[in-house]
Amino acid sequence: MVLSESKEFSDHSDDRATTKGGAAAKVGALVSMVAVQAITAGYFALTNVIVVNGMSSTVVLVYQYILATVFMGFLAVIFERKNRPPLTLKIFLSIFLLAFVGITLAQNLMAGCLYFISSTVDTAVINMVPVFTYILSVITREEKLEINTLWGKGKLIGTLISVGGALTLMSWRGSSLLSSSSMGHWILGLAMVVLGVLAFSSWILMLRPMVNMYPAEFSLTALMFLCATFQTAILAAILSHNNASDWTLKWNLELILIVFGGVLNSGIANLLYTWSASVKGPIFVATFSPLTYVFTTILDVAFLGSSLYLGSVIGSIVIVVGLYMYLWSKSKEDEKASAIEDQQTSISSPLLV
Repeated sequence: MVLSESKEFSDHSDDRATTKGGAAAKVGALVSMVAVQAITAGYFALTNVIVVNGMSSTVVLVYQYILATVFMGFLAVIFERKNRPPLTLKIFLSIFLLAFVGITLAQNLMAGCLYFISSTVDTAVINMVPVFTYILSVITREEKLEINTLWGKGKLIGTLISVGGALTLMSWRGSSLLSSSSMGHWILGLAMVVLGVLAFSSWILMLRPMVNMYPAEFSLTALMFLCATFQTAILAAILSHNNASDWTLKWNLELILIVFGGVLNSGIANLLYTWSASVKGPIFVATFSPLTYVFTTILDVAFLGSSLYLGSVIGSIVIVVGLYMYLWSKSKEDEKASAIEDQQTSISSPLLV
């Protein structure tokens, strides 16, 4: 799908691109992605508790998406009322597809798999996001492999180290990972989360061209969740057609999960994903996903009474080392690209008489 930016807003987008190149935007993207992983970890911990108690994860997502649509729509009215680009049919269909891939498909698979596997396994597999995103970005030429450069090697090795740390977290825990479900259910849950991660990685790659086409992050996020609400509502109606009680809200953790998921995990987190991907690119965004498992482990030990395994400690350290290596390599790549751009600018500048 070829995404083109509206001519009317080309000057506006150029100004945005200039602003996004600043140091403040780079630090903001870094802080934003760390915050997103903490939010995601809290969401998965809450979701696991709710799913174990028997509530439909699909119905919960419908309520979350409704809340996210209202919340982000309110922010869009406040901040983008005067500079929102026109919504054409082509743009709406692109947003509809984006919502289906990255929200409806990915989040329903990653939430539904909790019926068959634990949240620790779920979040561990989600750490494969950098691998899927890196492979897809190289295939689509969004990212250059540049294996002959120092930063190219560093990005590849850093990503692989982070994933190795995630696999250590997932596997170095004895037989306890399989104790809550049969092998058949475990394989089904694993397949669901892998497909969800693949969909999520594809969504990350689609964000930057979508923002170029429709440069209004608040409105874009609100429209994505509006589309996802209808898509997931249809799915929930099919799955819960014989059980109307699934739609009954209770004043307990279910309501907390809906508010937390709707405002923070769906609304704020997806807004930060969209903005960070437009600032630093999809690989930068994807590389932070291993931190989700680190935060999940902390929450499990501190609030859910889980044991702290040696593999969890070692795996967390390995993840941080890999993440640091990737970020260092990415910064060197940015410095080189900036130096080349400055050199080209100075050459092409007219001589002053």
